Amino acid sequence: MITESQIVAILEAFAVGDAMGMPTEFMTRSEIVTSLGQVIGLIDSSFSAHHSDLPKGSVTDDTEQTLYLLEHYLDEGVSVDTTVNGLLSWIEESNAIEKRYIGPSSLKALQAIQEGTDPKEAGKTGTTCGGLMRSLAPTLYAASRNLKRDEMLNLIVICLMPTHFTSQALEAACAYGSAVYAALEGSSVEEIVQAALEGGSYGINQAPFQGCSASSTARLKYIVEYQKLHPTKDELMDFLFSVLGTGLPSEDVFGAVMALFLYEPGNTFQSICLAASLGGDTDTIAALVGGLNRAYDSKSEIPQSILDSVYEVNKLPLHQIASRLIATGRE
Repeated sequence: MITESQIVAILEAFAVGDAMGMPTEFMTRSEIVTSLGQVIGLIDSSFSAHHSDLPKGSVTDDTEQTLYLLEHYLDEGVSVDTTVNGLLSWIEESNAIEKRYIGPSSLKALQAIQEGTDPKEAGKTGTTCGGLMRSLAPTLYAASRNLKRDEMLNLIVICLMPTHFTSQALEAACAYGSAVYAALEGSSVEEIVQAALEGGSYGINQAPFQGCSASSTARLKYIVEYQKLHPTKDELMDFLFSVLGTGLPSEDVFGAVMALFLYEPGNTFQSICLAASLGGDTDTIAALVGGLNRAYDSKSEIPQSILDSVYEVNKLPLHQIASRLIATGRE
């Protein structure tokens, strides 16, 4: 069963990845290389195209949505309505629209729900990574209750349904959730990859129809073979940005997360630094790969000064949420 310290470790890495990737979000790889070289810590966001108004070390929608959903799930359980309520509360209380935090699929679906659309119908066009980025919430909730993997995957589907009820989003989110779950169970890297492939297959089969797009699990199979070429860090990052892509599509973000994890499994801080230097949706990629690495090795180090800054700037209640998850999971 997952421990409180494991939950804290995963959420810390997720938040640090979010904060380190925030300033470079949707910069190109060449822009980052020219202006920064490689990100090796928290950097000032004054030059950011999207978040120049945020203090250094700020988290964004990735962390905020995850924490809001965990708190709502703790209070009300995991359901479509609870997910909608959690996301609407987040929008209202965080000024998400004004801060340009919320992604296009989530915003469109939630506005439709507010106008009367059935939440089970609103998400049937959401293909971006907004669902993938918040799949950690139902995954940790399930782990704290020692649920079986298929039960955990069902919670991910419920979590995505209001905004990202598509084969693209469900494949990526269920694949990632399965990878995290396998890592928490002490699985080997090969077993984590297999779990991701199986989770992705489950996700596709829950979708109302299969969209015409690249497959997250097909990309994972290709990445596994590509890693056998032993690329350098720069070669890997150039390949991800220029060939596979690191934009908003779910399969882009999932592929980048798994590639960076497989490059050196368990090296949490390196994977976050590489993700923040990658270009594209850097904050989401860095958050997700940080969380997966800490699921694989909860003791993998992140510089304490960076952790302290992220806690202080954002007033993160990670220990409180972890404590509640464990306490209620044992009831």
